[in-house]
Amino acid sequence: MPWITIISVTVCISLIQTTLLRHISFLGIQPDLFIIFLVFHSLNANRERSFHASWVVGLTKDIFSEGPFGLNTVLFIVAGYIVSIIRGNIYGRHLATQISVTFIISIIYNLLYLCLLSMLITSTGLFSMAWKCPLIAIYNSIIVLPVFWLFSRFYSSFGFPSSKRRF
Repeated sequence: MPWITIISVTVCISLIQTTLLRHISFLGIQPDLFIIFLVFHSLNANRERSFHASWVVGLTKDIFSEGPFGLNTVLFIVAGYIVSIIRGNIYGRHLATQISVTFIISIIYNLLYLCLLSMLITSTGLFSMAWKCPLIAIYNSIIVLPVFWLFSRFYSSFGFPSSKRRF
C-alpha cells in the first residue's frame, strides 16, 4: 500500500474524528476511528505494512490531538504489533473476531494511555477516568461493522487484500 494512501486515510479519519464525531458523543464519549483503522489494517496486512501504518496512525493522532507528543505513536505501534502477533492464530475476517479484537485493543490502548498520562502529568486522576475505557471499547465495537465495511470498500479499489467476511 503506498504511503500516500495511508496518510490520506489517516488525515480523513482525523478530520472526521475532530469534526463529525464530536456531535455523536454519548456520555461525553466518542468512538475512536484511529483504533478501528489500526485493527482493520493490522488484521488485513502483513506485519511490515502493519508496523508502518501503526506508526502513521499514531503520529497523525499525535498531530491532531492533545496530550504529550509521541505517546500515541508509541501506543499505536504496540497495539498494531499485538494485533499482528495474534493475527496468525485467528480468523480475522469473521465479524466476531473483528468486534472482539477491536474491543480488546481499545481497552489495552486506553488503559495504557491513562496509566502513562497519569505518570507524566501527576495531577491526572487515573481512577476518575478509568471508567471511560470500557465504554469507549464498547462504542468502538458497536461501530466496527459499518466502518470496516467502508474501509474494505475503499481499500478494494486500491488492490488491498479482500476483507469479505465468510461465516
